[in-house]
Amino acid sequence: MSKISTNYPAYSSSKLSIGDSTATTGVTDSVLTTDYNMSDNEASIYNYALSTLASILPQLNTFDTNTQSSIQSQVNAYKEAGLEDINEIYNPLIKNLESDIVSRFGNLDNSIFTDNLSDIESERADSVSSFAQDILAKQSELESDELTKRYALVELLNGLSNDIYDNALSAISTALSGSSSLNNYNDALYDALSAIQSTNSNSVSSTTSLLSSLLSNGNLSSLLSSMTL
Repeated sequence: MSKISTNYPAYSSSKLSIGDSTATTGVTDSVLTTDYNMSDNEASIYNYALSTLASILPQLNTFDTNTQSSIQSQVNAYKEAGLEDINEIYNPLIKNLESDIVSRFGNLDNSIFTDNLSDIESERADSVSSFAQDILAKQSELESDELTKRYALVELLNGLSNDIYDNALSAISTALSGSSSLNNYNDALYDALSAIQSTNSNSVSSTTSLLSSLLSNGNLSSLLSSMTL
């Protein structure tokens, strides 16, 4: 009779490869371990994302000297362009007024010129005052745009690192699932082999008991005689 071994199977390791990245499971010193080894490109992206986040987050809402200078330069350019536009509107009005008064009165030394000039300058002052609010709004807009770009960069880097991390967890989970499925099969095989061995052992034990009983009762000879008739 052949002998069926029922030694319990060792833990089945698992390895999952995705491109140059691999997820492995195994047992080391009776401890289940899982590892995820990134490809060189994946590791570079992951490390860059984390290192960049670590460098920009502490100063995320703070503008350094270069950033402040850049914003101020843009504000100054906006201011100069706006004042130029205002002057292009009101300077011709003043020149036209002067020409009109000189042609009518021969000189500018009169109340009509003074009153009209005062009205024009008053309107220009109102325009400049209103434009001053626009300048402040422009500065606020530039600062807001800078922060928006920074937050967009943070979101991008965070998304990259999270995606790689999630992919690693998914790969590890798949590798563990593969090991679990194979170990479930090993468990079922072990149980089945144990049951077969147990059945065979019980059968042999029953036959041995019967023979012993027959021998002790002197019935074996009778049984053999009856079988030869």
